[in-house]
Amino acid sequence: MTAANTVTVRSRVDGQLIALHFQEGQQVNAGDLLAQIDPSQFKVALAQAQGQLAKDNATLANARRDLARYQQLAKTNLVSRQELDAQQALVNETQGTIKADEANVASAQLQLDWSRITAPVSGRVGLKQVDVGNQISSSDTAGIVVITQTHPIDLIFTLPESDIATVVQAQKAGKALVVEAWDRTNSHKLSEGVLLSLDNQIDPTTGTIKIKARFTNQDDTL
Repeated sequence: MTAANTVTVRSRVDGQLIALHFQEGQQVNAGDLLAQIDPSQFKVALAQAQGQLAKDNATLANARRDLARYQQLAKTNLVSRQELDAQQALVNETQGTIKADEANVASAQLQLDWSRITAPVSGRVGLKQVDVGNQISSSDTAGIVVITQTHPIDLIFTLPESDIATVVQAQKAGKALVVEAWDRTNSHKLSEGVLLSLDNQIDPTTGTIKIKARFTNQDDTL
């Protein structure tokens, strides 16, 4: 048997691991909280970005009021064209600054969100790769834990070369080929799945080809 997917769960941010929210060997669902990085620094960064955005929004509001006043005064030549253009440039510049501020807020919020590490797929977690209290990095290749997806699960087996043509013809006809999984004694059928794919090479020694079948495995019999 082989997992349909195996995912190493890594942190996207650097920081101290303050909590693990899973038991080794536990079945988890995609989106479940697995670990928490200390969010303090990310909360501070978000507050700073939000504060700068609020400050620049206030600056823009003042600049727009001044621009409206200059536009009225320009009608009676009480301000020069140069002064009016300069005020318009200030408004435009501040608008650009606010766009950058908004991007900084979004980035800071994302960093804070990433301090909560969730399961990217449903499956069974393995052994933890790091203990609470350690400083972890987004570059850590071992990650925090590995999730093995068991729903569905794949079975790889071999088929005699003489049967390949029959399987290929059925696939071309769009037929779903049922594959049965039996216990080692061939006395009890464990589950039914469907043929997923064939290898592209025949083993010259055994005259067989590898085939992959997929089983839903909802009852965890495989």
